[in-house]
Amino acid sequence: MAGFMSAERTVSDKRRNVDYTVYAEDIYVGYRYFEKYEVPVSYPFGYGQSYTTFDFSDAKISESDGDYTVTVSVKNTGDYAGKEVVQLYVSAPESKYADKPLKELKAFAKTAELQPGESETVTLTFKKADVASFNTLEQAWITDAGKYKALVGASSADIKAELPFALDKTEWIEKVHKAF
Repeated sequence: MAGFMSAERTVSDKRRNVDYTVYAEDIYVGYRYFEKYEVPVSYPFGYGQSYTTFDFSDAKISESDGDYTVTVSVKNTGDYAGKEVVQLYVSAPESKYADKPLKELKAFAKTAELQPGESETVTLTFKKADVASFNTLEQAWITDAGKYKALVGASSADIKAELPFALDKTEWIEKVHKAF
């Protein structure tokens, strides 16, 4: 029967089966893999070229009821008008529930076209649930207590500011059920 996996067929079966695909990737894909295993890349995740340059300053983080707001001032320091994409990554403490990458992209925003010398304040937001990890044994999304960092940058490798924040306790965000 096409599209149906028989009980005799296993993931380790070496025969070609175009009707069955095993998804075997984990969280270490793309920039997460390259950073975890220190693999050099020509163009880091989020990299972009511009005819001008930008300076990031006055980065701040605030929290209200589990919602986090990060603001940063972006100034065009070059000779030409241009836009910049501000990226927000979060670095989590080591988890006893799940493997975590060194940092994860949580938000990004593009400035308006800035003339030379012009500045703009960019606002990025994320929720406490956005830093949760999936615990496969408990079938739940869990946030770990500990010290985190909000990382503001122009790419995954070009971090301009580190903003510490902490979660006081481990919390279960959402319990899920097995699909089958």
